[in-house]
Amino acid sequence: MTTSSAPGRPPLGQRRRQATLLELSDTAAELFVGQGVAATTVQQIADRAGVSARTFHRYFPSKADALAPAVREGLMRYLARVEALPIGSPLIPGLCDALEQSLAERRTLLDIDVVRLVVGTPELTPAWLRAHEDCAVALVPILARHLAPGTDPVELRYAAAGVVTANRLGVEAWIAEGGPVRAFLERCLHLLARGVLPGAATT
Repeated sequence: MTTSSAPGRPPLGQRRRQATLLELSDTAAELFVGQGVAATTVQQIADRAGVSARTFHRYFPSKADALAPAVREGLMRYLARVEALPIGSPLIPGLCDALEQSLAERRTLLDIDVVRLVVGTPELTPAWLRAHEDCAVALVPILARHLAPGTDPVELRYAAAGVVTANRLGVEAWIAEGGPVRAFLERCLHLLARGVLPGAATT
């Protein structure tokens, strides 16, 4: 007898794997924020999570990769909010709303601390960038509904990558400078809407 998942729901094994990934990621985040990345070992993360170091390495090549699921979870909340935007509504304000609300809607008490840590720690930069690359890929079909019908696929990918990059730069500037996050998001997204390389020669 075989079992199947509900339509649109990942299989049980995949859900269990995702839950384990996120639990290990949250454990790593707690230790990284509390004592620093350099002072935290894989064994400490594994011990706190109740698994072996070997099990940890089944999911992550290194401790620096362990924060990726926590970052990705926040970006998934952003994607869900973008997907819920009414078709035909002003896109730039909607995108700003989606990210601002996602940052405010904390899944754990350490969410903003984790963002600050990832942005400010060069060792964690690759995981931060990979999570945003994945977000850009997932944003393509969502963004397509808000752009002109028949938009060229390359233009769609370019637009999605631009939006995610603008978001990332806005968050990084906000972490570095402080103040209301929306001002940084609006600035970066409006720069994107105006086009890149303003005034550059085209021939």
